[in-house]
Amino acid sequence: MSAPGGGNSMIFEDYHGEKIDWEKFFRIKQEYREIQKRGETVEGCRGCVFLEEKEWLQEDYIDCIIFDHFTKCNCCCTYCYTEEDKKRYNTLKTYNIYPILKDMFDKKIIRKGGAIGFGGGEPTILPEFDKILGLLIKNGFTDMRVPSSGIKYSRMIEKGISTGQVSVVVSIDSSSRETYKKIKQIDKFNTVCSNLKRYAKSQKSGYNVISKYIIIPGVNDNKEEIDKWLKFNKENRIEIIVIDIENSWLRLYRKDKPDDWVIGLIKYVIEQSKILNFSRLEICDRAKYLLQD
Repeated sequence: MSAPGGGNSMIFEDYHGEKIDWEKFFRIKQEYREIQKRGETVEGCRGCVFLEEKEWLQEDYIDCIIFDHFTKCNCCCTYCYTEEDKKRYNTLKTYNIYPILKDMFDKKIIRKGGAIGFGGGEPTILPEFDKILGLLIKNGFTDMRVPSSGIKYSRMIEKGISTGQVSVVVSIDSSSRETYKKIKQIDKFNTVCSNLKRYAKSQKSGYNVISKYIIIPGVNDNKEEIDKWLKFNKENRIEIIVIDIENSWLRLYRKDKPDDWVIGLIKYVIEQSKILNFSRLEICDRAKYLLQD
């Protein structure tokens, strides 16, 4: 379990869902506060891009949680880190998080205000997913983002979308069944499109369904595919879009900037998002890196 506030400092190593000693947890958090107040940096946080100067709060509470205790997925994206050993990642044992979350509410150490997110594998296939999200919705959390393959439809996500408390992010990366199969290695394009439409229809404001496109050079790096993706989003009231670039490809060009083609595609998405009047375009850090002079 990571230290409060992010970074890689560990409070409980080799954790498997055991009951948490919250006194110990906040005691260590206080120790970290004192280190930072002295103008030093907790060892595991050195070099972190999220370090910032701000006023310290002395109260002991948690308002930001990332659920990242699982790796199993119902998709096989070629760019996913789990592709290194899919069998291993799909069979890693997870643990129950709901009792821990419930304990946090019972002890009143969790507060609204911060962000709630999910990492790791596909959250909708977690046995506890509906209970976890339902508990957070019931307690009034409003800034919850759920990345999903979009393959399994979740009525709990739909409920959160309808109240404006939950946003779902689906990285579809394509606008055709053929391209989707190349990237995802499964034949679920039509299912994902259908589910995105259903989620979008449950929106009140049009800002809770997010469509993402990761440019994969040699696979989906063409304007025709991007244009159809943009058209699909606009026609279905998906007003927030995200553009990104494949991480493994970018690592090869980190020192050497690639040719202008991929950079041009990112700029093309920026331009078209304005022409088509999308409410918001999010440019991921990897894409921003390519846009730097």
